[in-house]
Amino acid sequence: MKLIIGIFSATILFMSCVPEEEAKSNINYSSLKIQPEVDSVFLRANGESRQFSIMGSIVSVSERTIKNSGVMTDAEFTVRQIDTTYQSVDASSAEWVSTNSSVASVSNGLVTARSPGYAAISAVIGTTSSQSIVVNVRPVDTAPGLSLDPPYNVIQFENFSSMSGVVQQNAVLSVTEPNSGFSNANVAYSSDGTFNMTVTGLNPGVRTITVRATHPTNSALFTERYKTVAYYQPGTPAANAIVGDWLGTTLGKNFDFTISNSIIPTRYDINGTIEIHFEGIGTVQGIQLTGIINPNGTIDVTLAKSHNGFSISGKLNGSFKTLGTGEGEYSAKAEKSGWPKISFNEKWTAVKK
Repeated sequence: MKLIIGIFSATILFMSCVPEEEAKSNINYSSLKIQPEVDSVFLRANGESRQFSIMGSIVSVSERTIKNSGVMTDAEFTVRQIDTTYQSVDASSAEWVSTNSSVASVSNGLVTARSPGYAAISAVIGTTSSQSIVVNVRPVDTAPGLSLDPPYNVIQFENFSSMSGVVQQNAVLSVTEPNSGFSNANVAYSSDGTFNMTVTGLNPGVRTITVRATHPTNSALFTERYKTVAYYQPGTPAANAIVGDWLGTTLGKNFDFTISNSIIPTRYDINGTIEIHFEGIGTVQGIQLTGIINPNGTIDVTLAKSHNGFSISGKLNGSFKTLGTGEGEYSAKAEKSGWPKISFNEKWTAVKK
């Protein structure tokens, strides 16, 4: 009888596998971001200045160790969950650094141009440093500084396109696309030089949009930047070149999806599957990809599957470099009652088969 009881007890222990959780948490001051969050700014070497502020991220990290005990084996793994919040930081509480104070000095976030050249500005609190912003100090009588935000090449299925970037203060900013007859000779921009506007009425085909920043008193001094927009009307043979079977790749793992015409004539549908390896639960195959290609060419896809009590969900986003290539990133999470959330993020590329 004792032997029977022993076997029965061991069987119950093997089948139950009740997770035991050990939790610990900590809060870290993770990162600093100078605002506005731009790559570069343009100032004139006549004492022109710019005030920056700071945003800081607070990261809460929790770890749970899952223990599954059985007759034959003991399995244990740790899952980490990270939550991030952002808050304003007093600029005077940071140490501000300029890589070349003779070009641009900085104090409490106020950057002042001194002489022509380049200087990188950053902020430091404790052991945490911000990203660097390049300050381009230009002579007073020179072509204004101008930069555009990526992407510089866009494939889309609507006849308008957004433009954004940074321009030097006091410059006259214009945007034109001659083939379509679009022209805006005086584009407005904010006090920090940032601008965001829309080019409308594009004709089908590959169009080059020209952005020009002109010196306020000398029209011979100007800087030009360009954006290429490939606009194809939905349903036409040119646009339908995107329809068909595609092969995606992520860290050496392939996944398949199909692009098809939608019942909504201004967009396209995406359907397929992908497999994702989650720490602690293994590789989950057959996760469904379902979504659309928006008229502006962006990819908007959801991920979904139920697996062994887990609910798996996520998003896959991206855009097209050409009608036969695409790229982007995706994020996914696996959730189950009594378990911590398991997250995964990765980039992807794709080509048409």
